[in-house]
Amino acid sequence: MRMKSKVLSRDSIWFQAILLGASGALCVFIACIFWFQPDACASVLVLPRWLWIAPGVGLAVLCLTHQSKRLVGLVLFLWLLYTSFFVQEWRTLFRWKSLSLAEWVTAHKNGSALRVISLNCNGGNEKAAAEVADYHPDLVFFEESPLRPVVRGMATKLLGPEAESLCGSDVSIVARGKLTPMPVENSESAPFAHARIQFASGFVAEVFVVRLQPYNIRADLWSPECWRNQRRIRRLQRSQFEWLEREVEKVPRDVPIILGGDFNLPAGDNLFRTLQSRLRDTFRQGGHGWGDTLDNDWPVLRIDQIWCNEHFRAVSVSARHTTNSDHRMVICDLLCFPSVGK
Repeated sequence: MRMKSKVLSRDSIWFQAILLGASGALCVFIACIFWFQPDACASVLVLPRWLWIAPGVGLAVLCLTHQSKRLVGLVLFLWLLYTSFFVQEWRTLFRWKSLSLAEWVTAHKNGSALRVISLNCNGGNEKAAAEVADYHPDLVFFEESPLRPVVRGMATKLLGPEAESLCGSDVSIVARGKLTPMPVENSESAPFAHARIQFASGFVAEVFVVRLQPYNIRADLWSPECWRNQRRIRRLQRSQFEWLEREVEKVPRDVPIILGGDFNLPAGDNLFRTLQSRLRDTFRQGGHGWGDTLDNDWPVLRIDQIWCNEHFRAVSVSARHTTNSDHRMVICDLLCFPSVGK
């Protein structure tokens, strides 16, 4: 019993080797998963990246003694590197808006700015959709959209008398301006919709609203069925991204593009690379505050996003708490450049 007690002591070499080794191995293992992002590890990829920090740091701190402080410090440094490279949430917590409200209002009145909102309406909840009116958007993306007649009926209430709408199978676009539907391959089953919009200022852009196949976020990582199911969904999402990319590539390079919606994938996933040749994530450019959007009350994943090309600059992007949806609302303020370089 005395030997066993000695082995379990914090000063024991075995105790420190086991716990520090486990913490370091966990850090390296998780970092490799998020670096290479294999489809087989989809069950881990859909979980918050910061989720693994607490157990890893906890194991290391349990070993902290005067003699082991250097080894503990080394393991904690590994977790600091992991946080710096793979966790995005902290990067925008202390960022401020690049334009004041007065400057934004002036740009908007001059027709050189747009406000874009993306919101998942929680299974077609009309009350959730109605919440966007308080923020006076120029362009709205709805996912899990209300039915087509409902969207058409409320469009003018949300955006004014000049508003027009386009409804897909599970998504909708509402814009303040003339909206022209654009053809989409297999449009009835497409997880997105595409339109050309001429806003009241005369500015013209092509827009896409997206809702990709959702995961069933699961904690039973010990189940082989969990890993198989998540891998199958990820492969389906990959094919949907490729489908979306083909449609985006049809848009001429000199045309402004805005693309947003519910991607059902956390920010930083490698599948977004299919968009990065033409578009960029507005939150990484102009986001501030806590940007995660799922769940509304305890947001841990940034799956609702807005992307645009070089004809726009994001000056303020934020996630706002909602009352009737299980997602937070993304509000994106853009400066518009009809010709690149202006």
